[in-house]
Amino acid sequence: MELCPHGSLLDVLRTTERPFSEGQRALACRDALRGLQYMHTHRKGMIHRDIKCANLLLGHGIVKLADFGVAAQLNSTASKRNTVIGTPHWMAPEVVQNGRYDARADVWSLGIAAIEMSQLEPPLATMRPILR
Repeated sequence: MELCPHGSLLDVLRTTERPFSEGQRALACRDALRGLQYMHTHRKGMIHRDIKCANLLLGHGIVKLADFGVAAQLNSTASKRNTVIGTPHWMAPEVVQNGRYDARADVWSLGIAAIEMSQLEPPLATMRPILR
């Protein structure tokens, strides 16, 4: 893995104490979506399950996915997952409700990360998450 000298997007947000501009958010999301597309299609249905600014690293002009500790593989017999894994504020509703979920849960989490980039924290960050 190559060095990402600027750390995570969360590190950048905390250092600058300023939200990202719309253009910066768009570029970060574009790069993250490219990484997710690769995982979801070329890695035979792998899902990340913990997309957030802390797990998006800023390299030399590109954002890269990191922390695959809770990633999972989808296959023909298990095309959806049903375990509650990830960080609560970034979880898709179907993950929180112990429903069956797939790669679309990663896209939801990236949307929450985009909000985090614009507001310096995810929505409802002050609420204590309660998982069923």
